[in-house]
Amino acid sequence: MAGYDVIVVGARCAGSVLAARLAGAGWKVLLLERATFPSDTVSTHFLFPNTLARLAELGVMERLSASHDIPRLLWSWRVLGHQIAGAFTPIAGEDRLTCIRRVTLDGVLVEQARDAGAVGRFGEPVSGLVGTGRPGDPVRGVVMAGGDVLRAPWVMGADGRRSTVARSLGLAASREMTGDLAFLFAYWTGLPASEWFRMDVREDLSLICCPCEDGIHLVVLAGRPPLVRGDRTATYLAGIRRFPATLNPRLADRAVMISPVVVAPEPMLRGFFRDACGPGWALVGDAGHFKHPVTAQGISDAVEQAWFVADRLRSADSALDGYQAWRDARAAGYYEWSFQSAHLPHPEQARPVFAGLAADTEASQQWRDLFTRVRRPSEVFTAERLTRWAVARQDRPRTAQEGARG
Repeated sequence: MAGYDVIVVGARCAGSVLAARLAGAGWKVLLLERATFPSDTVSTHFLFPNTLARLAELGVMERLSASHDIPRLLWSWRVLGHQIAGAFTPIAGEDRLTCIRRVTLDGVLVEQARDAGAVGRFGEPVSGLVGTGRPGDPVRGVVMAGGDVLRAPWVMGADGRRSTVARSLGLAASREMTGDLAFLFAYWTGLPASEWFRMDVREDLSLICCPCEDGIHLVVLAGRPPLVRGDRTATYLAGIRRFPATLNPRLADRAVMISPVVVAPEPMLRGFFRDACGPGWALVGDAGHFKHPVTAQGISDAVEQAWFVADRLRSADSALDGYQAWRDARAAGYYEWSFQSAHLPHPEQARPVFAGLAADTEASQQWRDLFTRVRRPSEVFTAERLTRWAVARQDRPRTAQEGARG
C-alpha cells in the first residue's frame, strides 16, 4: 500500500487534527491540501472552552501562545436590546473563548501534524479516488490532479463543504436547511483592547466585534442577502456605523481596516448531512456535516469528529462502526438551533425569549453553555420557560413607543 496507513485530504481544522493524532500514535500519514500555508479560508474563528481543551491536549495552544498574543474572551450576545453576557461553565479549567484567524490557526495545526510525523503535500488538488468506497470495492487511495496515484487502506475526506472526496463517492446531501443571513467581514487594527466578544442583533442587521490574536479585531456585519449586492465595502462601512454601542464610530474612524471586505453569501451557508463513512473512507468536518456558522460550531465539530475517528482507528479493531450514529446524535438539536439562530429576530417572537434569558441567571448560563455542548437546546428552551417568559412579556407595562405602534 505504498507506505501509508491513511491519506487525509484537507489539512485545516479537521484534517490536521486527525493527522496529528494518528501520526502521534505511529500511523504513517499523508496529509494533502490543495492550498499552501499560510493561507486563509472563509470560516468562523471562535474556539470555545471544549475545543480549547482538545487543542491544549494536542499541544496546539502552547504552540500558538509561544508565538502569538492569544486573547481570552467573555461572551456577550445582545438581541433587541436584551444582553446575555458572562463566562462559560469551566471545561478543563477554561471558562472563556478565543478568536484566532484561520491564517494563523491552520498554519499552526499543520506544523503540529508534521511534527507528529505526518508527511505533507500541499498546493495540488486531489481529482479522484481509487475504488468506489462500496462493499467489495473499498477506497484504496487517491488520484492527484497531476496524475499521481497514492495508495493507502484509508482515505479521510476533510476537504470542506465542496468535498472532492464526497463528490467522488457520489454522496448526496440530506436534511438540508437554510437561514436568511449573509455576512460581510474584515480585520482591523487600532481598536481598543477588550476582553469581550460582542454581538449585537437588531431587526434588520447584526454586528460582531471581537479581538483576535496579536491585537487584531474581527468585525462582522450580518443581514439578509441584499446586504451583499453593490459596493460591499461601502455597505459594510455604513452598516457597522449603525451599532455605536458595540463599535463607537469615532474609534472606527481612528482604526485601520487591514483586509478587503470578505463576503459569505447565503447560499454558501446552507446546511446538510452526508454519509459519514464506508469501506476505506470517512468524512470529517464540513465535508460530512455543515451547520449554520452563526452559532460558531464548525471548528468544534471538526476537532471532535477528528478526535473520535482517530480514537476508533487507533483502537484494537481499527473500525469506524458507530461513527455516523455518534456524529448525528451529537448534532441532534444543535443543527436545528443553528438555523433557528440564522434569521434576524421577529420582535414579537424573539423579545420574550431574550428578555427571559437576560433576566434568568440560570437560563442565561445554560444558554452560554450551549456553545460548549455542556447543554442541549431542549434543556434551555423548555416549554415551562417559554410559557413563563411569554406571560411575563404580556404582563409588563408597554413603553410609549410600543403603544404608538399599537
